[in-house]
Amino acid sequence: MENYIRSEALARRFVFILFAFLPFFFVPVQWVSVAQAKIIFATVIAVAAFLAWLSTSLRESRFRIPLSPLLVAAILIPAAHLISAFATGASWGAFFGQETIQNTVVVSVVWYIILLLSAVVLSTGNDRTSFALRSLIFGSSMVLLVQIIHLAIPSFTFGGVLQINSASIVGSWHDLAIFLGLTAFVSIAFLGTQIAVGYWRYMAFLHALVAVLFLTLINYSDVWVGLFFVCIFYAFFAYKTRAKGESMFPIKGVMSLVFAALTLGLYFGGFAIHRALPAQLQVTQTEVRPSWQGTFEIGQKVFAEPNRIFFGSGPGTFSREWGLYKPSAVNTTQFWNVDFYNGVGLIPTSIVTMGILGLLSWGAVCVGLLWSLWKWFKKSSSDAVVYTTLIVSSIYLAVFHVLYVPGPLLSLITFLIFGALVAEEMHRGVVQEWVAELSFESWAGSAGAVLASIFGLLVLFMGIQSMRASISDIFVNRAIVEYNRTQNIQASSRSISLAVMVLGSNDRAHRAGVELGFLQLSKMIAAGGDSDEMRAKLQETLNSTIQHGLVAVSIEDQNYQNWLTLARLYGELAGIGVAGAEDSARSAYTKVLQTNPTSPLPYLGLAQLDLVKKHEIDARKNLESAIAIKPDFAAAHFLLSQIHARANDLVKAEQHAAAVVQIAPEDSLGWYNLGTIFYTIGNNQNAALALERATKLNKDYANALFLLGLSYERLGRHKDALASLKLVAQSNPGDKGLAELIAKLEADKGSETPLQ
Repeated sequence: MENYIRSEALARRFVFILFAFLPFFFVPVQWVSVAQAKIIFATVIAVAAFLAWLSTSLRESRFRIPLSPLLVAAILIPAAHLISAFATGASWGAFFGQETIQNTVVVSVVWYIILLLSAVVLSTGNDRTSFALRSLIFGSSMVLLVQIIHLAIPSFTFGGVLQINSASIVGSWHDLAIFLGLTAFVSIAFLGTQIAVGYWRYMAFLHALVAVLFLTLINYSDVWVGLFFVCIFYAFFAYKTRAKGESMFPIKGVMSLVFAALTLGLYFGGFAIHRALPAQLQVTQTEVRPSWQGTFEIGQKVFAEPNRIFFGSGPGTFSREWGLYKPSAVNTTQFWNVDFYNGVGLIPTSIVTMGILGLLSWGAVCVGLLWSLWKWFKKSSSDAVVYTTLIVSSIYLAVFHVLYVPGPLLSLITFLIFGALVAEEMHRGVVQEWVAELSFESWAGSAGAVLASIFGLLVLFMGIQSMRASISDIFVNRAIVEYNRTQNIQASSRSISLAVMVLGSNDRAHRAGVELGFLQLSKMIAAGGDSDEMRAKLQETLNSTIQHGLVAVSIEDQNYQNWLTLARLYGELAGIGVAGAEDSARSAYTKVLQTNPTSPLPYLGLAQLDLVKKHEIDARKNLESAIAIKPDFAAAHFLLSQIHARANDLVKAEQHAAAVVQIAPEDSLGWYNLGTIFYTIGNNQNAALALERATKLNKDYANALFLLGLSYERLGRHKDALASLKLVAQSNPGDKGLAELIAKLEADKGSETPLQ
């Protein structure tokens, strides 16, 4: 009996810990992202709480679960993820997550576990739901405290987690706004009720006030619209449940209407207020994700294959489909090389990646919410403040899953709120409890107990594997941070070795191993040396680097990044004459074209291989193919300008060189290239202007200064010519030819004949 009480209490405490600590939990080191920290925390707590609850149920010899349509419908989400993953042959990342944190099998299982536990635990006590929401307000208050400290002292980054003003311990700046909108509404709804009494009244009021001030700083229009409708809904509840003889608009209804008017005013005037704030408080964040049209186009292409209509492309595969089918217009933007892991919203993304299964699973959840709304409409009364708050909060969060891609916290909070709503429906008699016997005294009970135990072990296994994936990725993050901070290749390599040791199938870790191998090989070659020991070490590093690249593509051969990394490696080896490297590089680039045909990078890589072999006609064709995909691809235009210049087609050379400086006006090499072509064709005035621009961008650009001096001399600007050439001489004191040229110009200083 004592063990039973302990396990039940443990499950209950874990649920309250999720409500209270999940919002502000983070690890104060730069190499553990906020999203990773919250997923790890939620997974550990959810698995532990589930095992404690399962132990309680087995000791009691029965399951006690609220028979709620929402609870039943939500189990379709992890089921859809699991079926789709198996049916599409998705990778390890689709199951346990690596580069994509949301939209994986394990995360969807964690969502359902916390919904189930929240519903079961909170339904067994009358005040537990209220306490859970108080805990959420407490957690949100801690979030506000951290954000206030960070805004007041920007240099205090909490261990490097909050590097920029728009960073938050909730997730993105937009995530913070949605979360604070939720908790501000909950706080306002509780004011004047028995839930917010004593010091809780002051905390709720203060939290609501500070949250609204922060929302004004963040100023996302969709959050203001969401809060407006939430407040209107709550005012309707106040009107609907008013007591006999009470005024048409009770005080809580008036408060909601006032807040609704405030949100509407901030929707229209928020930008003016934001512009009037001190510069330190004018925090903005650029948020980029595919549009509805872009997401729809990807879905159309995915479902063009009949076998994908039902199962989609597989969980966590949106970035792969984006690379295959992204709209061509994206390549004309600065985000042409961004791998989007989600579409316009989380639910639309799930429909693309899981097909009809995704549509049915999320559709069932929406139907479950509509059923709960209908029951609320029939059963609500003046004492249903918690009930109303939960149904409104659930709809608010669900809508944002359609319109937006929330970070892990918002999705986890959504399912916790769903569970609290189910628990409140139990309290109010809207749904009944379903009891399943787990006694070994009957055949059915024995089967149920065995299945429950197996399911518990499966959840434990999935949790452990998810932790492996997360910890492995954290070691990769640490390697990147260490190298950027210290340039210590050895320390970074040790972190990569640990990442591979924890999870050998982490292709991201193997790609990072290739990048570090590049750096190490370059350093060793630059250091020189021809000893047997040095050659052996060089060969060992080369073999290790190649092995990382080969393992990455063997783990996930549908990820173009793996093939691109391998192709770059072989391309570098081909450049120093390693036998067979060119063929391997071309083969890898062909794979990149198959897995990401909308990228110009493989054509650029193939052109560079052609140029090494001096096959300029083939190089030109590949570069033209790259430009056909991305017309403003500066690197391709630059190489084409040089190819045409060598072929003495100076008109085309000038066109492509001019395109480079239009695309990348801050690139000194582009201006130098254009100036060189102008100088060659005798356009000395434009040559001088282009070279002046190059030297302005890079004051120590010796080649540009030298050619600028020659251009000035052709224009008869002898004094300027000498000044430029003398600057070159300062950095090249041993150049006898340059010294002779300067001496000749000084001797001819009075001549009006320009240098030819």
